[in-house]
Amino acid sequence: MATAAPHLVKMRDVADHLADDPAGEDIAHIIGVSAIESKAMAIDPLVEDPRFWGAGERYRRALEAGKEMGARAIREALDEAGVAAGEIGMLATVTTTVHSLPGLDGLAADLGMRPDTERMLLGPMGCYAAAPGLAACRDWVRVHGRPAVLLCVDVFSAHLQPPPYDKEKAVVLTLFGDGAAALVIRPGEEGVPGLDILDSAMITAPEHADKLQVHTGDHGAGVRLAPTMPEVVASAVGRPVEALLGRNGLRHEDVHWWALHPGGRRIIERVAEEARIPEPSVEAAREVMREYGNAVGPAVLMVLERLQGTDPLPPGGYGVVLAFGPGATVWAVLLRG
Repeated sequence: MATAAPHLVKMRDVADHLADDPAGEDIAHIIGVSAIESKAMAIDPLVEDPRFWGAGERYRRALEAGKEMGARAIREALDEAGVAAGEIGMLATVTTTVHSLPGLDGLAADLGMRPDTERMLLGPMGCYAAAPGLAACRDWVRVHGRPAVLLCVDVFSAHLQPPPYDKEKAVVLTLFGDGAAALVIRPGEEGVPGLDILDSAMITAPEHADKLQVHTGDHGAGVRLAPTMPEVVASAVGRPVEALLGRNGLRHEDVHWWALHPGGRRIIERVAEEARIPEPSVEAAREVMREYGNAVGPAVLMVLERLQGTDPLPPGGYGVVLAFGPGATVWAVLLRG
């Protein structure tokens, strides 16, 4: 796997830049307590202000930035795997903020994949998108016996909404950033290093669907993020985790690490508490959020990359990917070294 991100913008500079806007003080306060020091932003609001762009310009710029990041991530992942672009049987793309046909799937031709490479466009699913993407690619590879690439891309900086702001909108402006993650998924072979995708589980709590929503409006993608979302996710996360571990004959202590979606300071705290996630795994999520913000779909894969890079799963060791988003939906994916 490989990840890519645009340059980082200091959040204190963003707060100063927006200080004179209506409710600018709310933005400064939220940034101050968010534990996000910088954020990956392809569209730097200190250089050009996207908040008053129309939807067409937002999606055009998001596609431009998304393809650039996606190409970098795919090339690096293919190189790391030692797989040529022409060997890839399917390219799956997932995004909530980059929409065009052709769009991210056009990278298949750009990167030298064969004309008969299947293209599967997934999304929008928000912050949990990487988990069902992993599950879908695993199933495709099992059936076809050929390698696939999963690409997750989001460019939230193109969708910064215009003022006036309330506290909820200030949280959204502070939290969401940009990024890309690419994974090469291929049939398992003895002696080839990597991670096995063993199983997945999900749950949706539709009674809380209004707590987190992503919708398209005159100013591109807008987000509704209720302050109760951390409690909603914390109350639901135990069910897919216990189901996943139980049917694979595992105990909680058998999990070597947990790749936790960096969805915000409070949501990390509450999910970690409820799912009994050990501190080293929690700190990996905090680090990614502190440096990059919440890059939506790619975010949990950025945490996964960090964990696997610093503490690789040993042969036979287990890891769990935990992601959550609109619906309210929680996904858990079981990995093995």
